[in-house]
Amino acid sequence: MPCWIDLTSSDTAGAARFYSALLGWEAEDLGADYGHYTLFLREGRAVGGLIGNSEGSGFPDGWVTYFAAADVSVLTELATLSGAEVLVAPFAVSDQGSVAHLADPSGATFGLWQGNKLRGFGVHGEPGAAVWHELVTRQYRQCIDFYTRVFQWEPQSEADTEDFRYTTALLDGEQHAGIMDGATFLPEGTPSAWGVYFGVADADDAAARVAELGGTVTVEPQDSPYGRVCTATDPTGAAFRLIAG
Repeated sequence: MPCWIDLTSSDTAGAARFYSALLGWEAEDLGADYGHYTLFLREGRAVGGLIGNSEGSGFPDGWVTYFAAADVSVLTELATLSGAEVLVAPFAVSDQGSVAHLADPSGATFGLWQGNKLRGFGVHGEPGAAVWHELVTRQYRQCIDFYTRVFQWEPQSEADTEDFRYTTALLDGEQHAGIMDGATFLPEGTPSAWGVYFGVADADDAAARVAELGGTVTVEPQDSPYGRVCTATDPTGAAFRLIAG
C-alpha cells in the first residue's frame, strides 16, 4: 500500500513555507547525517518528506509516492522481472529504512520503502494529509496488470467506458489507490505519473490560498462523486490535488 510521499524541490525553503501555510505542516530538517532530508509534520505526526533537487538533475520538481515493502530488494527484483526499470537501486537510509526508485512499464516513477525507524505515514486520510494516490496513464491495462502482479492488488473496475476508465486497487478489501486511463485526454508523449491528493476542509478556500502563496491552480475546484477537487502546482511547478469531502 502507499506508505509515504516526498517532494523533490529546487527550492526547499520555499516549499517548506508554501506547504506549511497551505496545509498546516511543520518542517523538521533531519540534519547533515541524512543529507538535510526534511520531514513534514502535522501536529507532530509525519505526513511526508522534502529533499532538494539539484540543478542539472534532469528530473522536474515533483511528488513521489512510495509503496511499502517487506523486503525492498526482493520487491525490486520482482518489479524488474515484470517490466519495471530501476532508477535508484535499493540502499539503506541509515537507521530510517531502505529505499529504491523505479519506473513502471509506462514510465511512471514510484518508490519502495522498507520502514525501520521511519515506518511511513503518521497520519493519512484526513484534512492536512495525503488522502488518495492516483496513476494517470495511457497504458491503462498494462499498468493494471503490472501493479496487480507486483503488489498483489485486487483491481476493482469503477468505470469502463470510452470516455472514462478507472480502476481502484484493493488490498485486504481496502481501497487505497486508483489507476485512470488517460488515453482520451493526455497528449501523445505525455509521461504517465502518480499523483497525490491532499485533504482540505474547503477546496475553494484552499485553491485561493494556493494562488496567494505563489502557486498556480491549473484546474479550478469542481464537484466529483468523491468530493470537491482542484488541481494545482506549487511555486516551482510540483503538481498535486486538493480534495474536500
